[in-house]
Amino acid sequence: MLKDIFESKTESTILAFFLAAPMRSFSVLEISRRLKQPYLKSARALNRLAAAGPLNVFTKKGKRYFLINHRYNLLPEIKNILLKSFPKYQDELFIAIKKLGNIRAAFLSGIFTGYANLPVDLLLVGRVNLKKLHEFLKAAEKMTGQEINYSIMTEREFILRRDTFDKFIRDVFDYRHLVVCDNLKNKKHRTHAPPL
Repeated sequence: MLKDIFESKTESTILAFFLAAPMRSFSVLEISRRLKQPYLKSARALNRLAAAGPLNVFTKKGKRYFLINHRYNLLPEIKNILLKSFPKYQDELFIAIKKLGNIRAAFLSGIFTGYANLPVDLLLVGRVNLKKLHEFLKAAEKMTGQEINYSIMTEREFILRRDTFDKFIRDVFDYRHLVVCDNLKNKKHRTHAPPL
């Protein structure tokens, strides 16, 4: 199995990419574009890697998405070999999200983490530039082939809902999620007004 992966330049490149990138899902189109490989060649390699075990695959509205399978028993050995020659990947999605305004916290969930049925894919906390958000969503939806479900909260609303175990927030944090940034993790909701 390992021999087959290492003998295929396409498969070893894709797997190295998944190991170097944040632990999110990627569509065939995104992999093809990020790695500058033909779409069909990327699709075949991704399907072979999913069938062999190193990648997991899930479907939403007929589109397939892939993410690393951390339970695959040969993964540590593969990681040791492949990451020696593959640079750490700076995720363009993370970079773009941080530029959407005064973002105090941002989290990826849903389609980005393998839970396609969750109500939100992107949770933003802070002041968001709506024009930049519109452009970002257009690009992200083109890359994923899906509408991105997002939510925007003020800092105060997020802290209150987080600290009172709001169901919507639990749907993000109780499942696997990715922290793009979080400047609010140590902030607590004030239950009483501060003294005058």
